[in-house]
Amino acid sequence: MIRLYRCIPMDYEECLQLQRRLNQERNDGTIGDTIIATEHSDTYTGGIHFKQENATNYSVPILRVERGGNLTYHGKGQLVLYFVFNLKERGINVRDLIEQVQTALNMTLLSYGLESKGRLFKETGVWVGDKKICSIGFAVKGFSTFHGIAVNLNTELSKFFKINPCDMDAGVMTSLAKETGHKVDEMEFLEKMIDYLSKVFEEDIVMEDCVSIKN
Repeated sequence: MIRLYRCIPMDYEECLQLQRRLNQERNDGTIGDTIIATEHSDTYTGGIHFKQENATNYSVPILRVERGGNLTYHGKGQLVLYFVFNLKERGINVRDLIEQVQTALNMTLLSYGLESKGRLFKETGVWVGDKKICSIGFAVKGFSTFHGIAVNLNTELSKFFKINPCDMDAGVMTSLAKETGHKVDEMEFLEKMIDYLSKVFEEDIVMEDCVSIKN
């Protein structure tokens, strides 16, 4: 069984410290595989491919973190899922996990009438045609992962224009609301995503309140 904690909203740096703690606990075997579902206020982060000396090129503060990838934006209307999974116990590598998560997201988006495709390497994420709807960046410490994915649901896409997301033109970003032409019920989307993740992982996912994971 996988436990998913719904922590919406949650301060980015508080959530980052929580992920790091859970990663250690997962490596120690004191918890099982865990997902955090959250939303952050405006935050710009740079992954391992971001050069910190380039931070002065932008008008917003850039927080350097240990996930894969380059620059990205987090904000209201975006569903962020962080995966604290023990890869050794699952007998997979981080690329396998990324592909599994991409598959579940593709299935979820198809339920909204959108055909999407997961990409890897420089374009890692999930794309609808030539537009990127989901950014992906994992980190691995010990045998376990943390960080994860950010799906643009009702995201204000203009916020991406303050950076070059993943070293691309900001116009490449899209959202489910933009693609469908109407605002998305974010809880409904999360419930669908949980269902498809459960199918892909072939394991039950139980959603719990955030309070228990913070203690």
